[in-house]
Amino acid sequence: MNETIFYYVIHPLIAMVACMGYAIVCNAPRKEIPYCGMAAFICWLTYQLVTRHNGTAFVGTLLATCAATSFARILSTQRKLPTIVYHLPGILPLVPGAAVYHCITSAMEGGAMNTTINILTAFKLAGAIGIGSVIILVLPAKWFNIIPHLERKDA
Repeated sequence: MNETIFYYVIHPLIAMVACMGYAIVCNAPRKEIPYCGMAAFICWLTYQLVTRHNGTAFVGTLLATCAATSFARILSTQRKLPTIVYHLPGILPLVPGAAVYHCITSAMEGGAMNTTINILTAFKLAGAIGIGSVIILVLPAKWFNIIPHLERKDA
């Protein structure tokens, strides 16, 4: 299989399906579950684009969080729901679970240096998620109202 298709199509699709499952478990409205998956798709695609083109994991996580949060803000203004409905499933693929796992593994094996490196990596990636979210969430809501609302005609 072509490596490009694998990283830029298959990985984001898997992230999308997994985050749709997370949205179901978290009781997101049924009609919004595909949008939650799209947020995760955009997030993971952005991360893959950055990291595959010589970007660091920190920069990839930061930009992917900004992309997912922006998409969540756009959806929240259009769909008239809170941003968190789309935001949490959207950034889920970025959670530094592997770094935390490696930290705990190295701590159990007694490697103080590896434990320190892994926990700092986990904190750095978690910080990138927090920073990216805050950067987008503090922007005015009218900036994300890019598609005009259609007025309903009452009969």
